[in-house]
Amino acid sequence: MTEVEVPLATMQPDATKHIDTRRLQMGCWIALIAIAVVRAWFTRYAIDGDSVSYLDIGRAIAEGHGRAAIHAYWSPGYPVLLSFFLWLFRPNSYWECPLVHFVNVLIFIGGLASFQLLWSEVRRWHNSYSKDFGAPIPENAFWALGYSIFAIATLNIIPVALVHPDLLVAAFVCLAGWAVLRFRCVPSMGHALVLGLVLALGYYAKAPLFPMGFVFILCACFRWPLSRRMILLSGTALVVFVLVSAPFIAALSRVKGRLTFGDSARLNYAFFIDGVQHYVLWQGGPPGSGMPVHAPRKLNDVPEIYEFAAQNMGTYPIWFDPTYWYEGITPHVNWKLQPKILAANVILELLPIVEAGGGLICAAIILALLASYRRRWTKGLRQLWFIWAPGVIALLMFALVHVEARFLGGWLILLLAGAICACCLPEDGSTRRAAECIGFAVLILAGTTLAVQGSLEAIGVENSAGRSSRNAVIADFLLNNGLHPGEQVAVIGDGMAAYWAHLARLHIVAEIPANIRWYRTHPAFDFWASGSGEQERSLEILARTGAEAVIADPRGFAIPGEEPSTVPAPWKKIDGTDAYVYFLHASE
Repeated sequence: MTEVEVPLATMQPDATKHIDTRRLQMGCWIALIAIAVVRAWFTRYAIDGDSVSYLDIGRAIAEGHGRAAIHAYWSPGYPVLLSFFLWLFRPNSYWECPLVHFVNVLIFIGGLASFQLLWSEVRRWHNSYSKDFGAPIPENAFWALGYSIFAIATLNIIPVALVHPDLLVAAFVCLAGWAVLRFRCVPSMGHALVLGLVLALGYYAKAPLFPMGFVFILCACFRWPLSRRMILLSGTALVVFVLVSAPFIAALSRVKGRLTFGDSARLNYAFFIDGVQHYVLWQGGPPGSGMPVHAPRKLNDVPEIYEFAAQNMGTYPIWFDPTYWYEGITPHVNWKLQPKILAANVILELLPIVEAGGGLICAAIILALLASYRRRWTKGLRQLWFIWAPGVIALLMFALVHVEARFLGGWLILLLAGAICACCLPEDGSTRRAAECIGFAVLILAGTTLAVQGSLEAIGVENSAGRSSRNAVIADFLLNNGLHPGEQVAVIGDGMAAYWAHLARLHIVAEIPANIRWYRTHPAFDFWASGSGEQERSLEILARTGAEAVIADPRGFAIPGEEPSTVPAPWKKIDGTDAYVYFLHASE
């Protein structure tokens, strides 16, 4: 296979085109950042169970407990970043969540800068590839396509409303793609060092980037025939990657007593392939999947009541460190089910990509049809495999176990970068105008899509919870009515979503679950459907766990509308919310 050559110095565009391109870039930067800021503001209170765990770790680090970052399920990069801003601003309960969304905007801006580097390098490769087979896509159209790809991938597929590290991952994926292309353009010791460092820092952002680091190194360094210099440089990148990653891997392995770079994939395989009760309150099974070493203690059958007090386990111990509660699990390959899961997950990956980026895919197809030689595009894809291959491999890796749309953003950028880079237009310029129209039409379409999505969030049609300070209201009510930071409470509902407990610095130690993720039983409904005598008995059991109060949170109920319409005294309705609290000490 012929290797694409990229000259160190490329022909400079004329001054007018350069000025137009700079104006386009500045306009897109301003528009994208403004959209990110506005959407972050309209979803400033959006939070979920994963977010609470990341914030628990971030707050612990901010308060000087650095060992909290050594976690086998939650990667340290995002909570360490959050910890700096939590330490710097020390927000109250109403401003912590908006502050975290502001951090997401900063991450988005960093991702935009990473994309700028990547797309500049993709443009260089596109120009070099096209000069022998036709004409390149006009520069403005090429950048319009690029910004459209980035906007859809990072603002719709990975919205800033999510308090998760996926935007940070997308930024490192762009940096890794840039480092691969720079290394292939100019193989040097400096570029090898940068490649290894970027990949290692990406691993600290999220564990899946550790196996993908080896894929990126292969894409950067593999070319035929091999040379001693290339082997030396690839070895250098690999050594830097491993050495920078090693301290965290060593710390995790020491804590777990076995070699590991993270246990999230291991648990997710057990959840989504082996059928283990996922996320909370595992009591063992199904057969062959093991038994928990640290099982939550079941205190009652009807309604089900569980106790799970543990030292240094954050707001909701069950989800602060799921690897502790699932210790004893034995994931195993299900050869019969695995192909079905793979096929289903590939479809799940295609759905958000087609839904959010259908216009981008159509544009890439049209540009491929406009190519000077129809078969040249497929040959170009083969020659430029190192651009898109990491995206394909990452999507297959996720499809083997579990897929969520937020996983896909950064990898979609690499996939479409490879597809567009392989397009070259006829030399006679007959399709140049069409290519320009396609680029700007896609940019307008992407902008319209973002505007529509932002409008839905602004008027509360989507993500309405992101506009409500409900969690802060509950936290302040509890602290103003007898509870104190550090005390223990119980929950009727879904403790994973109890962000109010994090804000009030309370520890959930017992639960009558709603089972919103495991629908075989509905203990919270059983509690409210039982008579007053059974309810009092359940509350007495909860009191023996050391809880000072019981909070009934209808947000955790599985079926909307089945929460109690009235709650008898001495339950107190928390003003301005649909939650209730029962102070156990008041009934003694």
